[in-house]
Amino acid sequence: MRLKRLAALTMVAAMAVGMAGCSSGQKEQAAATTAAQAETEEKKDEKKAETEEAAPSGEGVKLTMMNSKPELEDALEEAAAKYQELTGVEIEIYTTDKPGEIIAQKYAAGDPATLMMCDYPNVTDIAAEKLLDLSGEKWVADGGDILGVKVDGKVYGFPFCVEAFGLLYNKTAIEDITGKEFVPSEYQTLDQFKVLLDELVAGGMESPVILNAEDWSIGQHFIQYTYKMQTGKMEDAFKLFEDVKEGKTSFADNAVFNSCYDTLDTLIQYNINKNDPLAADYDLNASYLAEGEAAFWLNGSFAWPDTEEYVDGSMSYGIMHYPVNGDYPSVGRLNANATKFFAIDNVKATPEQQEAAKAFLNWLVYDEAGQDVLVNKCAIVPAFKNIALEMTNDFNVGVKSYVDQGLVNDYVPIPSDHRSVLAASMQKYLAGELDRSEMAQQIDEFWKTH
Repeated sequence: MRLKRLAALTMVAAMAVGMAGCSSGQKEQAAATTAAQAETEEKKDEKKAETEEAAPSGEGVKLTMMNSKPELEDALEEAAAKYQELTGVEIEIYTTDKPGEIIAQKYAAGDPATLMMCDYPNVTDIAAEKLLDLSGEKWVADGGDILGVKVDGKVYGFPFCVEAFGLLYNKTAIEDITGKEFVPSEYQTLDQFKVLLDELVAGGMESPVILNAEDWSIGQHFIQYTYKMQTGKMEDAFKLFEDVKEGKTSFADNAVFNSCYDTLDTLIQYNINKNDPLAADYDLNASYLAEGEAAFWLNGSFAWPDTEEYVDGSMSYGIMHYPVNGDYPSVGRLNANATKFFAIDNVKATPEQQEAAKAFLNWLVYDEAGQDVLVNKCAIVPAFKNIALEMTNDFNVGVKSYVDQGLVNDYVPIPSDHRSVLAASMQKYLAGELDRSEMAQQIDEFWKTH
């Protein structure tokens, strides 16, 4: 790089001598212009070197990748093909919506994936025993230290994306009925929100709310609201778990738990799938929101790929906080955090495979093509501060807005069996087969054994 800069400066000097007949101002301007061009070329060379470092040659190396975000299967397959074209590294991808089970099965069979897209507890469960320590990677300083998965001070999980859970909304559909701009911050409490729901019904939207039937959605995700919204701080959720375990309190007596369920009961009342809630179809739900048949969908920002199939460009969308009654610090804040993590196997993977896997992660963070995969192809909010690309869908624009304002509640890690033990019970609650006290008791019993 220094030789290039010296050559550029020599050129500047030569041009200055050649322009002896020009005015002093003209000479200075010409010299400055040429120097700027030289500096631009140097930056291009530095960018090229950084790109080459992020995607080194890996001819003959083959990796397997477990993808636990089914909606991103096509985008990741495209990314793998692009990466192979650039580096020679072949990445074979298989997809599941139950990463914990598949990880256990694969290790038991002696055939784990080299790269695993995991949930937080999947990483913490096996970190020191089976995963590669990634603490020395460059991306740790650009977001991985804060948003990655750490165990005993070591980073084992690469934060793949920042996602949020809340109410997705169709801004256009709401405004067409109310005749005024929809501003989510005006609806922080359940009382405020219910006035809006009634206004939408009166305006002709018979069922303005959409609820999913999937156990991961109404079960796993929704129950987490009652944890994250205690105060918005992870440590206070842990304090609640410990108090429940010691018999000092119960979820049935917890104010935030009851506030969250008060809102859920209201959403159930206005649910477009109310007549048969467990028969709700996810794709149909996406179409209801996209086309404006309903206004609010209890879901997450990750639902954009499903929603986009029905978007025609005539409507605007967003994501907002979960409205609850109560004077809690978490009110009006979005439940947003890193939700998926890449981990690298340290049991069966060869050193060459591990290096290729680490290089792929660096490619996602530092190469323009890799960043394009995250922001444009996968349509996610990346976890790394060096990525400055504009968000490309309305849900992610909303997430970024809350994050930029600091209006987010902390992530609360949960045990890997949380879903398998509790989610089916939430489906029964949705169907009216279980009441709130029974649900609270089941959550109590879960934390008493964890």
